[in-house]
Amino acid sequence: MSLQYNVSTLLKEPVGSTREYEIEDRALVNEDGPQLRDVAGATTFLRTNEGVLVSAEVQGLEQVKCSRCLREVEIPVALTFEEMFYPKSDIYSGAKLAEPEDQEAFRLNERWILDLEEPIRQFWTVALPMQPLCRADCRGLCPQCGQDWNESECACAPPADERWSALNALRRK
Repeated sequence: MSLQYNVSTLLKEPVGSTREYEIEDRALVNEDGPQLRDVAGATTFLRTNEGVLVSAEVQGLEQVKCSRCLREVEIPVALTFEEMFYPKSDIYSGAKLAEPEDQEAFRLNERWILDLEEPIRQFWTVALPMQPLCRADCRGLCPQCGQDWNESECACAPPADERWSALNALRRK
């Protein structure tokens, strides 16, 4: 399967017509580098008076580093979204259509191809956790020697926190 769909016949059908597709492909999900991920799911295209409304449910796995211990971990990503795609030209006459109000709106190309890769990439990025963990009780790394506290303790003294110095001075008295 591909993440590109020719919707020219759907645009010639009456408003309310639908198409359903299964998604099984690789998508570019990270703009920082060419990171393709296997994605799977289902999508429905609904013909509207303005274009094509896409409803999609997509799942996949993302390889990330744990924010505490820096181990590689695979996390599941599931997203559901609805986006409107607007044609650039009229399907019958070929006349150029007005730009949608939202300048960031998704557009069909000149050949009425709907490309799901960009919305999947955007929603995938938003769905990723800000601080992924390898497990909920991850203890992280020692800030002084770098020992992984999930494997064993280290001999380093806990770092002094200057914010508590006044209370520590009172405790010593």
